[in-house]
Amino acid sequence: MIRWRKRIRRMSYLITDLICLLLSLIVTTHIYSPVFNRRIFLSSLEQTGLILLLILVFFTVFIITSLYDVIMEESSIFSVRVLTRMVIAYGLSILLMSAIMFLLKISLSRLFFGLLAIIYFIIAIFAKHIIKEIQCGDLNGTSHSKNILVIGQSPKGNEYIEQIRKYGYLNLNIIGYVHIKEPSNYIEIEHLGGIEDLDEIIKLYVIDEIAVAKPLSYDERLTDIINRCQAMGITITMILETNNYDATKAQVAMVGNIPVLKFHTVSLNENQILGKRIIDIYGAMLGMVFFVIAFILIGPFIKLETPGPVIFKQKRVGKNGRVFEIWKFRSMGVNAEAQKEALLASNEMSGYMFKMTNDPRITNTGKFIRKTSIDELPQFWNVLRGDMSLVGTRPPTVDEVKQYEAHHHRRISITPGITGNWQISGRSDIEDFEEVVRLDTDYISNWTVWTDIKILIKTVLVVFAGKGSK
Repeated sequence: MIRWRKRIRRMSYLITDLICLLLSLIVTTHIYSPVFNRRIFLSSLEQTGLILLLILVFFTVFIITSLYDVIMEESSIFSVRVLTRMVIAYGLSILLMSAIMFLLKISLSRLFFGLLAIIYFIIAIFAKHIIKEIQCGDLNGTSHSKNILVIGQSPKGNEYIEQIRKYGYLNLNIIGYVHIKEPSNYIEIEHLGGIEDLDEIIKLYVIDEIAVAKPLSYDERLTDIINRCQAMGITITMILETNNYDATKAQVAMVGNIPVLKFHTVSLNENQILGKRIIDIYGAMLGMVFFVIAFILIGPFIKLETPGPVIFKQKRVGKNGRVFEIWKFRSMGVNAEAQKEALLASNEMSGYMFKMTNDPRITNTGKFIRKTSIDELPQFWNVLRGDMSLVGTRPPTVDEVKQYEAHHHRRISITPGITGNWQISGRSDIEDFEEVVRLDTDYISNWTVWTDIKILIKTVLVVFAGKGSK
């Protein structure tokens, strides 16, 4: 219920932003030409393309920065947290839009975009304020709020009540609770009686929904409670007591007519996964330009030094065990894999990964492209295909995964990346495989868009510092 209501609220903000963006474009266009004495030389087709591009860029950034979630969590649109997140989201949108315009060679001044950003921000913030007021309107009354009666008590029941209080905009009103065996200790909630009084309580109060909070070890009363409430046309919410399970990423879904509860181990929701994929596509398209340039400049040296293909392809394990071919510029001889067996005794890595500082299989050109991380550029093709992401966990080889213990498999529960925590944490100095696992699982558990941005920035710094793989 709460999830559904949040989606409705989020959609209302998205539609509001769309209207505000189009209105801001109209206002900016009418101000820009007469005030600054400049004309916009764009055809009708280019103007349509610009509008669609603006919508795509702005809303992609809004989704991945969780702008709407922050707005909904705060009581006021003018709170410091909301205003800060809006400035960051709008600023990133303008920067990204400017970069795309530069790459596409579309001639529009930075003054135009700056003016658009200011007008859009002003219009949007007041429009969101109005939407917020509408959503929170008559919150303490009874005509628009949904009245909820809580039956029983459990730790998750307490959390449920706290969530309703936190998300006040949901217009949910807890009228009291009914005990099953003995009165509970809910704070600031009226005790209306016992389960034997349920029929009378339903008649006396306006009740839209009943939330049952009781541990999983139910007695036969549960079926009776559900049947009685359904017979009276009252919606039932089951507050599941998940005991020692980590339910922070739990999701209720329907498989046909069967309700199921899913426990996710990945911190990304559907919107964030979509936003991350859109960023991957943008980044991969830009990266492919560097890949082609490097292929033209480096390819002949790789080919001349040792016979064989310029691109090295190797089977790697991706998300949840999917096998794909990773692309790299070849930095070793063509028979390098066959020689690996003889070098295993010199492995400097504890665990299932292979690392050797002075690997004799690496060519002179290979040493250069590894040091500068140029050998990784072909992986932008893997990102474009969807096998990899710009940021993620290191994709292991098939042989490595065969040796994995149970907790190691979490590394492959997300799409692997070109770069990640391991790459920016001194990968040449890490010799413990468990440390690699810790870095990867830490990324999976605590993912945010800011994490990806920080990793990408640090990756660039690491590359320019010449701290690539050895």
